[in-house]
Amino acid sequence: MQLAPIVAIIRLIIGIYITTRKSTSSLPLPPGPKPLPIIGNLHQAPKSHSWRTYHEWSKRYGPIIHVNILGQPVIILSTSEAAHDLLAIRGATFSDRPYLFLATDLAMKGLSILFMNYNDQFRQHQRVQISVFNATSSAAYLPFQILESQQLMHDLLRAVASTIHTLLYGFRVKDSNDPMLRALVDLNTEFSEFVRVGAHIVDLFPVLNNLPGFLAPWQAKAENHFTTKCKLRNESFRRAVESDAWNISKHHFKQNTEGNSLGMPLDELVFEIGTTIDAALDATTDSLIWFVVACITQDRGFVVRARKELDAVVGRDRLPSPDDRPNLPYIAAIVEEIFRWRPAAPEAAPHANREATTYNGYIIPRGSIVVPNVWAISREEAVFGSDPDDFIPDRWLDEDGKTLKPFPPAVFGYGRRTCPGRYFARNTIWIVVARLLWSFDIKAGLSEETGESIPVDPEACTYGLIMRALPFKASFQPRGPWVRDVITRDGDTYSKDHAAMLNKVGGDFMKL
Repeated sequence: MQLAPIVAIIRLIIGIYITTRKSTSSLPLPPGPKPLPIIGNLHQAPKSHSWRTYHEWSKRYGPIIHVNILGQPVIILSTSEAAHDLLAIRGATFSDRPYLFLATDLAMKGLSILFMNYNDQFRQHQRVQISVFNATSSAAYLPFQILESQQLMHDLLRAVASTIHTLLYGFRVKDSNDPMLRALVDLNTEFSEFVRVGAHIVDLFPVLNNLPGFLAPWQAKAENHFTTKCKLRNESFRRAVESDAWNISKHHFKQNTEGNSLGMPLDELVFEIGTTIDAALDATTDSLIWFVVACITQDRGFVVRARKELDAVVGRDRLPSPDDRPNLPYIAAIVEEIFRWRPAAPEAAPHANREATTYNGYIIPRGSIVVPNVWAISREEAVFGSDPDDFIPDRWLDEDGKTLKPFPPAVFGYGRRTCPGRYFARNTIWIVVARLLWSFDIKAGLSEETGESIPVDPEACTYGLIMRALPFKASFQPRGPWVRDVITRDGDTYSKDHAAMLNKVGGDFMKL
């Protein structure tokens, strides 16, 4: 008789007993739904789109909520003030990640910066990302963002993927059906499912991983995820190192072999660069698709105002460029409203506190899963007004119509875990949004049978770490003959020498 399953069950029962004992603190836990014995709030945990349920709970229980999932305390933050106070100001306490066994250990073998604790290994990986994506480096990448934005009229996903692949690996992605690109998208979708808080029993009780494989189906799924991901990343890194052109992978490989590395093993470096690809591919692409949804379903005059600004500053004989950015404040407001209206990660990656602490008269137990509910934070009526569900870029502008208000940018995280790629993301989305608005009338697609517009539901989305719009049809019609003239004149970007461009960027990169 195998003892492992019996031992696992005994340890599970003991674990539930220990973790569900009442707190000995004299201070109360934050308010929240009433739990049941043993299971806590498991029966009330949302099965999908949890950020919306958490938002409704915040209206009843307040800005900081406590939920108990089989003894695991979960703290949900629903205001910018609470998130900033805990995750930024108290970053020394709240910068760890919860131990999500399936995603962290099984699917990523501890190599994903997203779920590393705030330690030396995390800081090594963070230095790689900061070296790639700091404000100065991001400015040097503008030529590729411009290049791909000219080609994006064909495929948003391919354009974003190609930008980041060119910089990190030295090759462009020229086909939206490229098997590598499709595999990346599938892996990201799968990983988004792995990191759902409370969705996997093995995260709450890792001892269950000792069960035989037929009782622990997550084992094979996670192992296949890691193996496939490593194969893709190793192959892309190999191509990068063998490339004649400068690229970021080649740069770090050279430093590693010369003893000037960031103190990170080569296999971790390869994995970290791949993680950077994943982040850029997910958040940036999905934000752009949500912009298209906004154009179709939320246009209460913002498109007309944006075009008036574009026509006055840019004219109709060239595409907008980053040089126009200081004179196009309304485009910047649209970009910020995209991030607010449909944040890519609506409940963000959870934090964990390494010691018990108090806040506003409540105890937050050590090891709590702390969820900054970006969806609710982005809908604070005290900050954004009484119409937070509407897409209104004007809310970001001061009375002069030229200055952005300093609203809290919740979408990029807080404190020591703020997203290093925020400059790159803003630059990419700005150039794409400006050129789409300059070029096209964006409308709902037409039915092939009836010729009628097919309605687009702005609420229809996937559920996971990343919120994606469900597939819909859209129509992109040139605003006028000048659009075709300019795009035709500028030509097909595939004939451009991207190697020469990379070498120039590399020269600038080395000076940073």
